[in-house]
Amino acid sequence: MIRLQNVSKKYRKGGFFAKSDFWALKGISVEINPGEHVGIIGESGAGKTTLGRILSLIELPTDGLVEIENTTATKKNLRKLRKYIAAVFQDPGTSLDPLFRVVNTLKETGASMQRIMEVTANLNIRPELLQKYPSQLSGGEQQRIAIARAILSDPTYIILDEATSALDVSTQAKIMNLLCDLNASKRYAYVFISHDLSLANFISDRIYVMHGGSIVEEYDVQEKPLHPYTISLLKGTGKPIRKKHSGCFFYEQCPSRTEKCKKETPQLIELGKHKKVRCFLYD
Repeated sequence: MIRLQNVSKKYRKGGFFAKSDFWALKGISVEINPGEHVGIIGESGAGKTTLGRILSLIELPTDGLVEIENTTATKKNLRKLRKYIAAVFQDPGTSLDPLFRVVNTLKETGASMQRIMEVTANLNIRPELLQKYPSQLSGGEQQRIAIARAILSDPTYIILDEATSALDVSTQAKIMNLLCDLNASKRYAYVFISHDLSLANFISDRIYVMHGGSIVEEYDVQEKPLHPYTISLLKGTGKPIRKKHSGCFFYEQCPSRTEKCKKETPQLIELGKHKKVRCFLYD
């Protein structure tokens, strides 16, 4: 299990003479169980990328705990814990060594040639592509190679951070279907980080919705979301949010807003297992 408990992440921004602190994550608690497909959704600036880096153990939080298989992650044990996790990012070209042929990149995982041929065949990667360099591949082919490398490292959790957003719609659909087929036995836990709620709903068992570095809602995809913001994302009717008051961030756009929503910030309320919402409608 990956468990984040009250995790916050602070960065410093500004020039040499004027620096200020920016909290990219604020009090995030997330749980990923083996074999689960979990979506993490939010618009640009919601904190998804920072959360993905912490889930991938690329960074540690400023505050809060990250536990992997019941072990708290620290600077001393990061290398040991990273064996449980593989990550696939938006631009596979930046993560594939341009000087290595594809087959050599895949061999770096320690997998046998037989295993490499098996995994690449399952991902519809033609054998002749293994002898090419990344620059000779299309974006979709590069992403398949990145996914193959993640699987060949034999992780328990695979973090897919906007892994298909740079691809055309038909290629996105093919890769999503491949991922589902590959994990029919639930051997891996997928964490699918995206700004596309409909795409995340397709592959996920449950969803965390983020805004402004916080969790707005957690829900099971078999049930309807509750937060008006999540509903607007699902319908594709969301608009850029400019908070003008001290209350709920979604006040200006919310069809169910009250005066309380304008003045007070709602807390994340637990309504059941894997069911939380930050909204006064359910207080």
